Amino acid sequence: MVTKINGDIFVIDEVLLSINTIRLVGSGGVRLEVDCDEFYEKFSSGEYVLNDEIEVYESNRESDAEKEEALFRVRLVDLYSDHLDRCSKKAVIVSDIARFCFKQGHKPVRLRTVREYYKKYAGGNYAALVPNYRARGGSGWSTKKDYVDFVKEQAIDVYFSDDKVNKRNFYKQVDELLRQKLGDQAPEIIISESTCSRIIEGLPVRSALNGRLSKRELNLEERRAIKKYRDCRVFAVVELDACTIDVMSVDEQGRKHTEVTLYLMRDVRTSYPLAVYVMAGKPSEMGLYKVLEQFYKPRDEAYYKLLGVSGVNIVSAAHIGVLVIDNASEHFGKLVWEVIRRLGVVVKNTRQYRGDDKGYVESGFSILNKRLFGFMPGAKNSNDKRVKNRMAKADEEACYSVEKIFKEVVEFFYGTYIHELRPDLGFIYSQPMSIAQAMEKELSLFKPLPPPSLDKFKNLIITMHCEERKYQHYGVDFRNFQFNSAELARYMDKSGEKDVLVYFNPADCTKIYVAKKSDRKGTLIEAQNKMLGIPEISFEEASSLLAEYSGDHIMTGKEFQRIYARKLIKFTEDSRRKPKVKDVNKSVRSNTKKEFNQEVGKALSKDAVKPKQVTFSEASHDDDITPSEWSSGHD
Repeated sequence: MVTKINGDIFVIDEVLLSINTIRLVGSGGVRLEVDCDEFYEKFSSGEYVLNDEIEVYESNRESDAEKEEALFRVRLVDLYSDHLDRCSKKAVIVSDIARFCFKQGHKPVRLRTVREYYKKYAGGNYAALVPNYRARGGSGWSTKKDYVDFVKEQAIDVYFSDDKVNKRNFYKQVDELLRQKLGDQAPEIIISESTCSRIIEGLPVRSALNGRLSKRELNLEERRAIKKYRDCRVFAVVELDACTIDVMSVDEQGRKHTEVTLYLMRDVRTSYPLAVYVMAGKPSEMGLYKVLEQFYKPRDEAYYKLLGVSGVNIVSAAHIGVLVIDNASEHFGKLVWEVIRRLGVVVKNTRQYRGDDKGYVESGFSILNKRLFGFMPGAKNSNDKRVKNRMAKADEEACYSVEKIFKEVVEFFYGTYIHELRPDLGFIYSQPMSIAQAMEKELSLFKPLPPPSLDKFKNLIITMHCEERKYQHYGVDFRNFQFNSAELARYMDKSGEKDVLVYFNPADCTKIYVAKKSDRKGTLIEAQNKMLGIPEISFEEASSLLAEYSGDHIMTGKEFQRIYARKLIKFTEDSRRKPKVKDVNKSVRSNTKKEFNQEVGKALSKDAVKPKQVTFSEASHDDDITPSEWSSGHD
């Protein structure tokens, strides 16, 4: 892996897990040794970056046959290494290798092959000797391509449509149809019964939804297909989900509200809670962004100070292989399809109404409800089964803010829960093991790829609010408004291109940011709303104000301000009455959304080309003009 440190290129030479150190080699033989934890923190802070884009491949665990062959090769290399130390002759080495292969029941290996094993082992350690038997394959499938396509068509028309036909009968029918098709040129064996059976099993499960399988059998097949085993590496599979907390909380003004959402990320291998976040409001795309931001932050003093906890140690972030999420509406926005996938993360969705597809994160929610949320002041559920409704007592007890609940969750997870012994981990490691110990052990055996920097992740949020438009001579039409600026006109006149990408902050309709679709650098040009005097409101509010207008002529910025002022007057009148919980929930959601939109606005305006500000002063006006003296031109 090539790493750029302060402009210099370094290559990882060796990972010394015994002393938790990574050894890097640079140009000219420069060597650098960095602590493993510090190495990952530098990537999170952006000080270390990868030189090129990383191609992420799914890591597959080697099979038993591959393990056995790899161990045989290691022993063979050790035998050859011993002979090199003793300076043995070639005939003696060949004789010992043949004797060793005979004792192991392995076919003879040539000395030339052993030398290749020795070079690979010296350069890449154990992993270089693991064979890839799964990549093998003959030419049988390529020569039977037409037969395989024919069998697939018949499987859909016959096998999956008629439940009376079993695999043996289906094979007989297909074999006879192929012989009728080929006539006298048909070989003795056209396609085997086992090949026919594999074709049926390889077809997607949705082909069996015509009544071929019972509901029980279909669910069993789906569970087998989607089940994730815990034999993967750490950070290879991570589950993420959100749930509503059954605890009433209070906001900054002391008003009580019921909408509090918890976001949790857990590693499948060790059950380690990689990130947790609590926010006000319903589950949304903003919460998904916040928990990912929490995960990618460097674990420095500022991080723990922001959490408000001390004495805990949270594992550093790393590259995620597969992110498992459910089919909620917030998981189908541009945050998932644009931001997460650009980071090289493979996203997999679970089935509907099947919490067992992401059982690790669901068990985390259950543990928090039983051991933490059920005892907090303001808990809405009672442990006494006779009490059906506890909302009145919860309203009296509620005194925790969202920040306080977040702090309690972090202290419980990283101060108590991950240090408790887990029976399931004990079976995996054959000794009593806690979640923290399991994560430490896994990281001592295998180091995943470093994470992207936090700045890179934050800069990608501008892609969440992006739409394609056409540039006209008067500017860009967007959300019932026209936007343009002198800088944008000059920028577009250089090439004459009309297709543009519009980046916008949903909370500010006074300006947008425009980039050419073909511009690889992504240069953003700020364009102002051509309607003068329009207030700084969201596009959604502007649409509602426009819908309320009933005038004869086109709405102007002054009329926008008047209608907006009437709405503010109504807000002031409503504030004098005692607010309902429903209204407080709505207000809390609005405040949370406003904070997120401010981050979007900062990211957009950071590197954008802004229009020049024209200022006027009383001393530089053109009302008083002193005419020049008359001259005939002959003086």
